[in-house]
Amino acid sequence: MKTRKAISILVLSLGALVFAGASWAGTEKLQTEDAKSYQAAYALVMSEKWSEAVKALEMFQKAYPKSSWIDDARYWQCYVAEKTGRAYDEAFSSYREFLRSYPKSSWANEARASMIRLGRRLAKTGKPEYEAAIKAFEGSAEDEVALAALHALGDIGDESSLGALLSLYEPGANEKLRSRLTMIFGESDDPRAAQKLVEIVKTDPSVEVRRRALFALAEQERPESLRLLKEIAQGDASPELRRTALMALADMNDPQIVPFLKQIATSASDPETARMAVFALAEQEGAEATAALRRLLAESKSAEVRRAALHALSEKDDAASIPALKELALKDADPEIRRTAVYLIAEHKDAAALEALKAILASAKDEESQRAALFAVAEHGGEGAAAILKTAALNGPTEEMARAAVYALGDEEKADRGTLLLDIYRNTKFPEARKAALMMIAEGSDERPASVKPLIQILKEEKDAEARRAVILSLGFTKNDEAVPVLLDIAKNDPEVRVRTAAVTALGEIGTPKAREALMEILKKKDGNGGS
Repeated sequence: MKTRKAISILVLSLGALVFAGASWAGTEKLQTEDAKSYQAAYALVMSEKWSEAVKALEMFQKAYPKSSWIDDARYWQCYVAEKTGRAYDEAFSSYREFLRSYPKSSWANEARASMIRLGRRLAKTGKPEYEAAIKAFEGSAEDEVALAALHALGDIGDESSLGALLSLYEPGANEKLRSRLTMIFGESDDPRAAQKLVEIVKTDPSVEVRRRALFALAEQERPESLRLLKEIAQGDASPELRRTALMALADMNDPQIVPFLKQIATSASDPETARMAVFALAEQEGAEATAALRRLLAESKSAEVRRAALHALSEKDDAASIPALKELALKDADPEIRRTAVYLIAEHKDAAALEALKAILASAKDEESQRAALFAVAEHGGEGAAAILKTAALNGPTEEMARAAVYALGDEEKADRGTLLLDIYRNTKFPEARKAALMMIAEGSDERPASVKPLIQILKEEKDAEARRAVILSLGFTKNDEAVPVLLDIAKNDPEVRVRTAAVTALGEIGTPKAREALMEILKKKDGNGGS
């Protein structure tokens, strides 16, 4: 049930969480859109949500090809490919391509170490050509060899191997070595590895290594791991470590976690920590977690916690019922809660949801909620949605609301969209709504041939020259021969020069043989009236 959306919200709410192993250029770097996108993808990798991580990393690289995090994303793409069972030779090639593209990356040594490890495995399977690749890397840098040795020992997995790895860990050792050891300890079922992780969490000088140790502890799902994570989440550790502990708890399945997370969400003085507890609570399965979120939404004194609880409930299959959401939309003191509740109602694609939105539209005390209800009705669609929007456009409580209703209706892809908008254009009591209807009829006229008839009808009724000119130009975008006779008549006979000129331009925009004939006829008329 751990959905991509919940993880993305959870990760983004951390704000300044670490990008493991990446070069650090100050906290302002975390505020950029590419940094946030990378952070979300990295969190999926750390949570071992491989398929989601693959998509997130690909989307990041496509969206931000020049980002300073691009090499980090490429490295994790190789890592995920290996973890998801790609053949050794394919994984080897993936790391090799990464090194060719980013030889100076901070991940270069780790990529070489992975190639050494994979190369050894390939050589053992009867592919001696990989021995040459291994020798090319060995001796090039001591840390590469050390990392390869770590992986080899970890793969052996016996007691003596773990003992050797435990002896390698020292607080004064290379940070990359300590970090890699931490990850290997997390993969071990030996109680000694869990004890070492506890020690690392409490004493390692690097905050990043301690964070990795927290995630490694969560993977083991031991009673002592749960106790330590809870101790850190509610203790006097740094805010970053407390939030990391909560994020690690989110991935554990234990009945004790739900009341604990609710208590943190209620009592934490740091808003970010409280919000993180809510999203960790959202990751827990079962009715107890849902009930806890409902209580937070109803009882919390923190606006941040209540908003987080409402978003979390929206991710659950048994989210708040329509009556409860309607109550929030109409009466809650927090405008963001009101708006969110409105849009959550629209996600229920049934008649009850539409009736609730209609009631909010009629009863809400603030225009923001009413406007949200209008667009929620459009998003909901279904039988009756267009009628609700049309009524608001014709007789809305304010001109601004009527205009918003027109825009919401214009976004609907209905067969009779043009007819509805034309009816509003003719009958609304609001000038701004009338202008909006004209604009929506004209908008996208090149993609909606059905717009031609209402545009022609408006030309027959409209007296304002500027409005007629706008409609004429829109007719040109339709590329439709149905508009040609009307445009030809206007080009010949309209009393306004600017309107006649617009008709000629529109005919040129249509550009069909019939339009070209009309242009030739205009020229002949000119010649017949004294032209050369």
